[in-house]
Amino acid sequence: MKTLTLVGALALTALAAPAFAQNVDVTVTLTGVEARGGQILASLAGPNTFMRGEPEHGARAEAVAGTVTLTFEDVPAGDWALMVMHDENSNDQFDMNGYMPAEGYAFSNLSGPLMGMPTFAAHKVAVSGDAAIAAPMIYP
Repeated sequence: MKTLTLVGALALTALAAPAFAQNVDVTVTLTGVEARGGQILASLAGPNTFMRGEPEHGARAEAVAGTVTLTFEDVPAGDWALMVMHDENSNDQFDMNGYMPAEGYAFSNLSGPLMGMPTFAAHKVAVSGDAAIAAPMIYP
């Protein structure tokens, strides 16, 4: 009887426990890409790597005029922030003109030019299940 009670208790515990989150694919659609050559470099960063250090997930695509789609595979569910740059001269750096961007950029939750330093809180997107993020490119 004790064995049956223990098995029943374990079964109920298993049903009550949350399912483990599975990794997902995140599709990013960038609109308004301009034909300036180079590449589109994109990343998904968590709160500890946003705007500092190496982001957890990266993707590249050829920069073609119009719409560019990238897919990040095997992304853990949670909060992520999208950062994108149009690396026009393919130097793998975001070129600046003083304090202003010299190349195109995009962030999740950004519809117009930046009005200050980007923050994770402003640009985070909750990812659960296969996700899609749309962002317009912004050019100086």
